[in-house]
Amino acid sequence: MSEQRESIGRIEVAPEVLATIAHFAVLRVDGVSRMAPIPPHIARMFRRATRQDGILLDLSDNQVKFSIYVIMEPQASVLETSRQVQSAVIEAIDTLVGIPVDSVNVHVEDVIYRQGEVV
Repeated sequence: MSEQRESIGRIEVAPEVLATIAHFAVLRVDGVSRMAPIPPHIARMFRRATRQDGILLDLSDNQVKFSIYVIMEPQASVLETSRQVQSAVIEAIDTLVGIPVDSVNVHVEDVIYRQGEVV
């Protein structure tokens, strides 16, 4: 028996929603202190992209590409934490929206040490 599906409409997800999902996924990763501001020279290059607190979302060419700008904790492994950020964003977008993510580029802008902390 072949089952025929009838379309009852279409679903649209605003780019800001994708950026918000990514934002919360990043902040849940151990080792991430907070989001970093997007550098002004980068923001100027991507005027048409969606920007939100350290997240630049590019939806060109039917692809979803994230650039994530973070500040990390001093005890975090930059490489491992960055990979966890990539996985968290991809999993969150896939689980909540079902849209495949083409790339997640993580930019570590700084590592925050508290006053009196020794390297």
